[in-house]
Amino acid sequence: MDLKLLDEMKERLGNAVKYGTDDTEKFHVFAWEAGLGKSTHVNDSVLAYFDEFGLKDNTKKFLIVKKFKSDVYETVEHLEQCGMLKMYGCYSVIGLTSENVAKYSIDKIKSCMVLVITHQRYIEACDRELIHSFGDRDTLIIDEQVQFPITKFGRSEYNGMREDIHLYEGQVLFDKCFFPLLKRLDEIYKEESYNNIVTFQDTFDNDTLKVFKNWMKDNCKGDKRKRRYKEIIQSLELLQLDTSEGLIHNDTLYLIDNSICLRNLKNNIILDASADITPLYKIEDQFTVVENGLCINHSKSNVGYLKVNTSKSSLEKNLDYIIRDVQNRLKDIKDKKKALLVCHKVNSTEILTGIRKVLGDNVYIPKGEEDTEASQSYAAVDWYGNIVGKNTYKDYDICLIIGTHNMPLPVYLLQFVQYNPKLDVSRFPRKMELKSGKFENEQLEEFRKAFLAADFYQAARRIQRNQEPKASYLLYTFDEDVVQTFLKKFNLLSNVFELNTDNVVKPTFSTKDEKVIRILEFIRDDCAVGDVVPKKNISEVLDIHKSNLSRYLGDELIAKHKELGHIEIRNTDVVKKTDFTLE
Repeated sequence: MDLKLLDEMKERLGNAVKYGTDDTEKFHVFAWEAGLGKSTHVNDSVLAYFDEFGLKDNTKKFLIVKKFKSDVYETVEHLEQCGMLKMYGCYSVIGLTSENVAKYSIDKIKSCMVLVITHQRYIEACDRELIHSFGDRDTLIIDEQVQFPITKFGRSEYNGMREDIHLYEGQVLFDKCFFPLLKRLDEIYKEESYNNIVTFQDTFDNDTLKVFKNWMKDNCKGDKRKRRYKEIIQSLELLQLDTSEGLIHNDTLYLIDNSICLRNLKNNIILDASADITPLYKIEDQFTVVENGLCINHSKSNVGYLKVNTSKSSLEKNLDYIIRDVQNRLKDIKDKKKALLVCHKVNSTEILTGIRKVLGDNVYIPKGEEDTEASQSYAAVDWYGNIVGKNTYKDYDICLIIGTHNMPLPVYLLQFVQYNPKLDVSRFPRKMELKSGKFENEQLEEFRKAFLAADFYQAARRIQRNQEPKASYLLYTFDEDVVQTFLKKFNLLSNVFELNTDNVVKPTFSTKDEKVIRILEFIRDDCAVGDVVPKKNISEVLDIHKSNLSRYLGDELIAKHKELGHIEIRNTDVVKKTDFTLE
């Protein structure tokens, strides 16, 4: 541990909290390594500020944004130690969550000296300036990257809403509300651009939504139906907002409300351990990454990786083999070491079952925000979207990352819009070319891989969160570029090795029957209902020569699924019409 560097970093962060950054236009982003205690140091700096300036004129007010409700309560408990802050009485510190918001008046929320909220409450307030929801405050401190909502409108979502409308006359009115989007999707299909990314900014007739709302009021009875209709109306309202814009890819619209974006105060700080990797913070007129020094000594840790394709279809094919590999690696760790397995949530139950076969029932899986059982368990299974910012596994020794957190490609682009108020979708090219499911533009593809590396790092550094880690990390991923970016975050790490994949990759298919099943598995698992999948994509993803693909698509097993209405075979593409199983 480079203690001198750490002390310098603490001083810079503490000064930014207490005295400001002298830059009201930008967020100052502190990319401290995970496990250095940046959140605790911020809390201590807030306490130091009130010890020095409390009860004086023009004392600053703080807004602190935490990822989880439990983090809100812990922060409040820490800050309530400050005697000077207590002098403000009921206007000192408030931790606002969904559990206690009814206890506080608007006046108390806006007037307290330190307000601590969750990411979700911050997002909900970001459709306008923060003063409207939280009062006139000086310093904003956001702990971990905020993920703003991106709504998906595809054939599956459309069909799901439509079939829940109980009368045909209501479905007709619903279709009229949706018509501009449906028309645009048809145009893109006719242009054969459905496999690229196409911008969407269209004008809707607001009267159609008014008519549908009035029909709903007259015909909707019963609490369950009313709740569902309310959800449908909210989706249509978002679709028709003047501030909504999005990107279409593979017959699906990914939509944002561009009025909801990162909002700031006079002094703005973000704490994000992967900030020096994540491309979002490269927006120079919006962010300054002021701290990315590496002071933890990782020389006693090691990283192994297996070059296994962990896309959805490949992971589905290889998951049983990977689980057996994990079982062999962990079968003897009882009472010696603890292991964290990070995966996609959809695979968590199957992985949990596999690990319990060798370690018994004492394997933890999250059930909510109470994670006390994890400390007594031999191992734990957690997933992307739930892992960032957690200290639950801080004393674990081994982290295995199974699968890559790939997002739909439009999501990466829309996140940039949400983090940059000067950018909107209208400035994007009307059509962005893709190649084999990746960005054709090299810079965008580098950005995508950087997001993946940041996810790996955030997952891996949930364990051994101390100043002298002795950790073992094992990554199952095919992309060596992502691994190399990941490794840059580990100072003095020398023990890096590639492992043999013979036992974790399913043998290559050789017969026609097996390849037909691969095609059906790909459509079943990797495609949403309504997806229009070009045949050339199927050839590339499954490594089937295009000259053979037509022969396989004519197989009697695929013909059976066509007859049952599961799939439709067209000249140049395949459509998934409904979910199905393979018997």
